[in-house]
Amino acid sequence: MKTLSDYYGKTLQLIQPSLWKRAFKLKDGNEVIGTLTYPKFFSVRALANIFDTKWEFYEPHWWKRVNEIREAGKELPIASYKPPAFKKKGKLELPHGESVFLSSNIFKSTLEILDKYDSPLVLLKRKMNIKTTYEIHIEKRSEVLDKYPWVLLLIIYVEINKSRRRSSG
Repeated sequence: MKTLSDYYGKTLQLIQPSLWKRAFKLKDGNEVIGTLTYPKFFSVRALANIFDTKWEFYEPHWWKRVNEIREAGKELPIASYKPPAFKKKGKLELPHGESVFLSSNIFKSTLEILDKYDSPLVLLKRKMNIKTTYEIHIEKRSEVLDKYPWVLLLIIYVEINKSRRRSSG
């Protein structure tokens, strides 16, 4: 089975094939590595599929800005992410006490996944386009990303929901 470390040094693409559907594909050339889909157009719940494993991202309460992650078809979350209120990076709490940080610059054009030493693991650059498009660089091999590859799709999910919330008023 492939891991994200196998893509070290390569440039991956996250694209939205259709402007009218909230579905995204993570690609290496023509190979689809993963997908992120919203079952309903106005839903905040998303289904992620990466390396043949399925995950569900959701916000358990509308009044709290917390994102939780669980295996598809399960009830209990295995991880949670609380976006920062005034800082530029938020902490993603993973199982067994592990954690990574999700960071973005002020214009939201560059996103990073950082390890606990603030060393970048993955760099995501937003391309200027009508549809959502990111260029993704795996900066460092990481056991955490190999165990939890859905983290790569979670940072996209968080940014999509943030921009949706901003545009709604």
